[in-house]
Amino acid sequence: MLHIDIPSLEEFKALAQVKGETCVSLYLPTSHLGSDAKANRTAFKDLAKKALSQLKEAGIGKVEITAFAEQFDRLARVEPDVQDQDKVRKQQHAKPDPVDSFWHHQANGLAVLATSGATRTLRLPNSPKPLAEVADRFHLTPLIRAMTSPHDVYVLALAKEGVRLVHAFANFPPERLQVPGLPANAEEATRRPSVHVRAPRGNLQNLEGEKVLLQQYVRKVEQAVHGVLAGRNTPLVLAAAEPLASMFRSVNTYPGLADEMIEGNPDQTSDAELEDVAIPILDRLYSRDLAAVIARYDELKPRLATTDVSYAAHAATAGAIDQLLVDLDAVVPGVVSDLDGSVTYAASDDAETYSVVDEVARRALYTGARVMGARREELPDRAPLAAILRYAFH
Repeated sequence: MLHIDIPSLEEFKALAQVKGETCVSLYLPTSHLGSDAKANRTAFKDLAKKALSQLKEAGIGKVEITAFAEQFDRLARVEPDVQDQDKVRKQQHAKPDPVDSFWHHQANGLAVLATSGATRTLRLPNSPKPLAEVADRFHLTPLIRAMTSPHDVYVLALAKEGVRLVHAFANFPPERLQVPGLPANAEEATRRPSVHVRAPRGNLQNLEGEKVLLQQYVRKVEQAVHGVLAGRNTPLVLAAAEPLASMFRSVNTYPGLADEMIEGNPDQTSDAELEDVAIPILDRLYSRDLAAVIARYDELKPRLATTDVSYAAHAATAGAIDQLLVDLDAVVPGVVSDLDGSVTYAASDDAETYSVVDEVARRALYTGARVMGARREELPDRAPLAAILRYAFH
């Protein structure tokens, strides 16, 4: 069972609205192995100490600092080192401690976002760089990366002999999903001992009859899969041989079905092998999307597209950005006005400033823009961001 907490857009908006009070943002890479729970806790405690030091340096009052320290202590509570066998047995039968359970069920990264009155934790699929930041708002760039970067894909392995829906991940083992109403195989779907029609039977005859039965099977598969994937936007990769592949595409209603597929009968292919082939397809899908946005940027610049950070900040504040490509590792310290988006740049990042690029991405997401993460070398002019506007903005 994977433990990932990617925030929804509404959850992200709620976090983005927190402004004007002391906010502590902690990010750290973690191990998803339960045996590394102690190391994960230790890494968190080290970052928490850095944050408390920053609070003191920023002149935050002792009462508020104590409130943060108490929250961090509750989250990092030391796991007991039990040696006595009687105590071990009692602990094994005791109700699971939620803090211990939390640290034993991690992903590749952890975000801890705290004010003096509340703490929010998010387990991330990607491994963020260790970061402790104090500001008047949360640092959300690693969350934007988790929300906008490709990290999972569904694989529908469809064969006459059987069908399964697999959730594949870039950094985790695959997970086979339970799909209500999904037939076990073609025979079960058609209620026949075989879909191979060797002799006339009613209106079914030979190859034409087999085709009709397989279409019945595929429709039932599509209906069941649609029930699980409805409302999602995660890509779906089909693994199948002909004629099932074409049959499924003809009845598919899921908009995220990828054009590229895994060819051949997948019945004897393991879930892990499917994942190994699907993740490169996911990467290529994202690269094609990125290339399409860059091509659109080239068509619309300079009137409706820009790489100017200050101009993009104005546009994001006005809700004028339609698509935004951003280097999520870029740090441009400064402050963006809440009124008109004007930028005051700073020489370094401290408790009074934050990443301007992060703030532009935050505001763009908040106003419904599509935000995609990219590497600096992929962006036009190697700029920290590239924005496509909804309308000419001045």
